[in-house]
This record gives sequence, C-alpha cells and structure tokens, in this order.
Amino acid sequence: MATTQSERLLQAQNRRKFSFPATLHSASLLEVGQRETTRRRLSNVSDVVTRKLSYTIGWKAAQIPAQDIITQGRCLCGHYIKRRLRRSGLFNKKLGLQRIRSILGSTSMGIVRDVFPAVQVLGDELERMHPRAYNGVARQICRNPGGEFHTPDAVSLLLGAVGRDLFRADITWSKVISLFAIAGGLSVDCVRQGHPEYLPKLMESVSEVIEDELVPWINENGGWSGINTHVLPTTNSLNPLEWTTLVIGVVFGLILLFMFLRFIVSTIIPKIYQRFTN
Repeated sequence: MATTQSERLLQAQNRRKFSFPATLHSASLLEVGQRETTRRRLSNVSDVVTRKLSYTIGWKAAQIPAQDIITQGRCLCGHYIKRRLRRSGLFNKKLGLQRIRSILGSTSMGIVRDVFPAVQVLGDELERMHPRAYNGVARQICRNPGGEFHTPDAVSLLLGAVGRDLFRADITWSKVISLFAIAGGLSVDCVRQGHPEYLPKLMESVSEVIEDELVPWINENGGWSGINTHVLPTTNSLNPLEWTTLVIGVVFGLILLFMFLRFIVSTIIPKIYQRFTN
C-alpha cells in the first residue's frame, strides 16, 4: 500500500514538473508571452552591451556569433524532428528536411555532428521518463477538436508560447532538449493531420525561441558543445576498461624489465668478468 502511494506521488510530481503545455489553454498566456519576449529582447540587448565591454577590457573570451547559435540550433532541431518522424514511420524525402545541411557551413556542421548524439541521449531519456508530455502534443496545446491545426501560424504561435513558458523561470540543457522533443511531437501530429507543409514553420518557431530566449545562456555555457559536457561530464577517474588496460600495461612492462635484467645478469656480466680475469 505504501509503495503504491509513493508511486502515485512520484507520478504526480512528474506531471507537475512537465505540465507546461496544459497552461497554454489560457489565451492570456499568448498575450503575456509577447510582452515577456519584448522584455527579454531588451534584456538581451543590455547583456550584449555588457559582454562587449567585458571582452574589450579582456575579462572574457570572445563569444560565438548569435547567428551561428541560432542556425546550429535550428539544424539540431531539424535532425531531432527527422529522427522522431522516422521512429513513427512517417518520414519521407518529400517533407523537405533533407535541405537542413545546406544552411550550415563546415564548422557548424562539425559541431552539429559532434553534439547531436548527446541530444539524442538526453531526448530519449526525457521521452522515456515523460511519454505523455511528448506524445499527442497538439491535443495538449490546441483547443480545437482533436488538436487540429488549421494554419501554420497557429503551430508557430503555440510552440512559441510553450517555449516562453518553458524558459520563464530558468534555463537548463534538459529544458532546451525538451523544446526539441516538443517540436518533434508536434511534427508527428502535423504529418498525421495531413499538414507536412507546416514543418518549416515549426522549425522557424524554434529558431525564434532560441533567438529570443536562449542565445546569451547558450553562449555562456560553451555554445551547443556544452551539451556534451552536460551529458558526459569530464572526470579524472578511470573507468574499468582503462584500469584493466593500465594494469595489463604495467604487468607487461615489469615482465620486459625482468627479462632485460635476466639477460644482463646471465650474459653480459659473465663476459665482462671473463675479460677482466683473462
């Protein structure tokens, strides 16, 4: 009985933690979100001026250009959406997601290639822990019957409101990947509703959220490469494989040293002794 009660409490906590889509049923959230975006943009301008002064006098290293962060984030989200559609059996080349690479330079493409495996790991874990939050997203955020979207602007507006609500209190890498997971869930809903043409607008909305809410924070946390540090933090301790390799190397080195000393004692030293005695 106690175990069942504990499980219910844990489930309730999880629902509260990821209940942000439900708040979008209030129309006032969209109005408040627009004012919040304006204030956040003004705050971002202030942050940019402060950072430029800091870089000028040598307090901080040069930052990543904002447009690079936005473009890389758009590409990461596009890859996440493509993978989510594949898992749902809905992906095909006619969706237009094959052109993602064309918007990136070689440097940015390398960053996306290095970072996306960590994005996958974190996204899969979030979807496993909270399947209800990332499936049937359209029904959670759209008041139309069955969560039906009638225009691409509706998808863009609602996803933007979700993003503003998600990052209102604080920003973490888990929340950033959560935005990608929500976009992935919405992409599945759009394709199932027969609106694959809404996907570019959906990705554009993610880009706007990144630009309005996330650029300064991502810059301060090492760019998109910071996800790798978050998922696989650096550590000085050795894993079991490294310990095994180290032990084998030490044993092999000791054996070689023993054989070398034995060769000297049994061969070289007697010859030197004979030469001196003769």
